[in-house]
Amino acid sequence: MTSDLMCSYCLRPRSETGPLVASPLATICLPCAENALKLFERQAAERPQAAPEDMEGTPTAWSRLTDQELIGRLPEVAAAGAQVEQHLRSWVTAARDRGISWARIGEALGMTRQSAWERFRSS
Repeated sequence: MTSDLMCSYCLRPRSETGPLVASPLATICLPCAENALKLFERQAAERPQAAPEDMEGTPTAWSRLTDQELIGRLPEVAAAGAQVEQHLRSWVTAARDRGISWARIGEALGMTRQSAWERFRSS
């Protein structure tokens, strides 16, 4: 399963890039990660220092977006959620293939055995 991994950014296979860091949605090789860090550093140097946030503390990803920008991002967030859901289904399928009970799967996901079965059973 892992032999076909490739960097999500440069699209080179792991056999060319060496180790990859993976998340449920993407993988990245060291050269691409280093380039991303350089980009972040360059952008941080060019950006004026942000004003302190309100009493709530940490700014949210959407706090600086206009209403139109926020609405425009909703489909992207929904698509990412769908990808995560599909990935979770793959993991649950792998757990079931190993004979792990619905009760253990449900417990791991903070739901009942019945809820896990209803959500993840094969249709």
